[in-house]
Amino acid sequence: MAPVSEYLYHVVRTMIDYHHDPSGASQEITVNGTYTDLSAAKTAAKTALFDDGYEEEWFTTFDIKGDPEEWTHGDGNIVYARAPEGEVFIVGIKTAPNMLEVEDSANHKIESELYHVLQTTIHYSKDRSGGDRETEIPGTFTTYDAAKDFAATCLLDEEVTKDDFEEFDEFEGQDDWPYGSDVVVHAVGVNGDNSIVSVIRKG
Repeated sequence: MAPVSEYLYHVVRTMIDYHHDPSGASQEITVNGTYTDLSAAKTAAKTALFDDGYEEEWFTTFDIKGDPEEWTHGDGNIVYARAPEGEVFIVGIKTAPNMLEVEDSANHKIESELYHVLQTTIHYSKDRSGGDRETEIPGTFTTYDAAKDFAATCLLDEEVTKDDFEEFDEFEGQDDWPYGSDVVVHAVGVNGDNSIVSVIRKG
């Protein structure tokens, strides 16, 4: 029996739609795959856009990380591609604790249906346009309910409560929820930065 991996390595594709929003605030994030081995995840990241049906000649820029000292597209990113109309595609690796405790497989990829908790911080305190943002995957689960329960509290701990935020909105089935069907929590910090916690399915 293969040993349990301590970490999961998520191949994440981010599309920044500069064509319709020059600020970079319009972003779409997809988890292309989850792996128990970093090398396997890096290999998958290099072909992720091709696996999604894109072709290299469709892009005006298509860079794959080689020499780390010459790479200018951010730590953790493996592929940077720019389309003719301005859209930018970035494929990178997000490392997270293996809360699933899944056993390793021959190709190191988890093939079962997964539900990922995405925590996005929008740094309005640095950039009022909302273009300065970052997304992490603090938890991955095999059921939506488990992911949703985790998402509801992942911004909180023994020292941070809901009262520490200027605003803390939770999805509880309301029809007028304005933040999107995947979003479980929207919170605003005292410095104006926004946190969005959502659950997305892969598999």
